[in-house]
Amino acid sequence: MTAVRLLGILLFTGLAGCTSGQSLRAPEPFDTNQIRVAERRVTAALTAPDATAWVNEYTEDAVLLEPASRPVSGRAELLELARSMKPITSATINSDHIEGSGNVAYSYGTATWTSGRSPDATSTTRVHQVLAWRREADGVWRIAMEAFLPLEPAK
Repeated sequence: MTAVRLLGILLFTGLAGCTSGQSLRAPEPFDTNQIRVAERRVTAALTAPDATAWVNEYTEDAVLLEPASRPVSGRAELLELARSMKPITSATINSDHIEGSGNVAYSYGTATWTSGRSPDATSTTRVHQVLAWRREADGVWRIAMEAFLPLEPAK
């Protein structure tokens, strides 16, 4: 009888440790450096000799939203876009805020890039940018959605 009672106590204490609601522990802080590393990888891909390299920094189902344009959806459409663009000679992403949990994160701030190789590098674009990030099965953070609005020219 004592063995059955001991088994019951062990079973109860084991089940009592399981919760169906939110954990009482505070979530671990998100390491924003993971996204900063991904941003550096994206800017390196944007300026790579292969003008389409940046497409691999987006998820297969990524969506790009820009003003006065229809959404660009998926890597196939992003690849078409990349092939139609002038090469990018410099690019920066300056996130003012990064937040995340688990395998999703977002960042917002500004981005700047210069299109065209010398001596034709004449177009510089500055935007407000929001990026939604997803860590994929391979452990790599990629952009799942990007939206940007042009910054007003300096006066």
